[in-house]
Amino acid sequence: NITATWTGHDICGNTTYLGFYCAALPGRTKKPTVTVVIFNGYGLRAPKLEGFIDHLPDLALFHAASNDFGGDIPYLTGLAYNYKINVDSNLQIQDDFSRDMVGSHVTTKVHGYCVNLDLDITFHLRPGKDDKKGRSIPGATDSKALLLNYNHLSGPLPVNIGFSKLSYLALANNRLTGAIPPSILHLQDSLLEVLLLNNQLSGCLPHELGMLTKAAVFDAGMNQLTGPIPSSFSCLTSVEQLNLGGNRLYGEIPDALCKLAAVPAGRLANLTLSSNYFTSVGPACLSLIKDGVLNVRNNCIPGFANQRRPAECASFHSQPKACPAASATHVACPAGAANAAAAPADRVVKDYSSYVTYATLHE
Repeated sequence: NITATWTGHDICGNTTYLGFYCAALPGRTKKPTVTVVIFNGYGLRAPKLEGFIDHLPDLALFHAASNDFGGDIPYLTGLAYNYKINVDSNLQIQDDFSRDMVGSHVTTKVHGYCVNLDLDITFHLRPGKDDKKGRSIPGATDSKALLLNYNHLSGPLPVNIGFSKLSYLALANNRLTGAIPPSILHLQDSLLEVLLLNNQLSGCLPHELGMLTKAAVFDAGMNQLTGPIPSSFSCLTSVEQLNLGGNRLYGEIPDALCKLAAVPAGRLANLTLSSNYFTSVGPACLSLIKDGVLNVRNNCIPGFANQRRPAECASFHSQPKACPAASATHVACPAGAANAAAAPADRVVKDYSSYVTYATLHE
């Protein structure tokens, strides 16, 4: 019984609050505060998370996969994260939260016991138990992670989610509804990975998604998203895993998107667009299909194998469409997009366990 360890009023004191981890923040009093919550696999149940996460103002990492939490996702703008966490692939994200600390004098908390050691904090997170390679995740500094796969979260994504400075967002296998808010644009300087797969999200793909030029993973497969792929997706120069399969997308698969896998600088290793209603592809996309990078099965592309029945395609395309057409004009990408191109040696197909968010699906 995890909650039986939650005794007393001082979470960061000499108690046994399993799942809570504390640290003293730089520039403040040395009194520890809750900075990390790990409930992964605890089987906890609560009708909502509102009033909990949003009342921990110094929270940097919240990992609670495989629980029974419901309700809406809380507003995260009050989490004024102000110290550094470097995230790479060499410490387990789990309830046995061992630590590897870099820098002088760190205060942390392991199973409720504070260990005073000062200032800068560096946790190295390893996403998979068998990953011994220690690969680092570039740019993963000043990170915040919200990892809530396999719960019963419902309702829409918060309209101001873009103001939370998240780096890792994993909300797979929930019951989230509504559109992806355009405010996600404001995560362009921080967001590295996002999992929204297997929810009930709907609406058009916002143009702003294409401005997330630091994101290596964007997975919104198995939802009800619709519309054409915005031309801004050609700006996703850091993306390695892009999954939009199992939605209601249509139109042409943009050739500019497929060129994100082109040598010598492309990073894109997997582009999944299966089980949609696309009707055509360009030359660069044809090349990716041959190379096994692009999956277009179960669409409406004439002359291609393994497509939907013509009657099914005709029925879908006869329905009114409310999403704006994809622009054929040149898109002005953010200044950092060109700098995100990979060196040839960096363009390798990674195992899914090497990504922080995908690894949380299998813990």
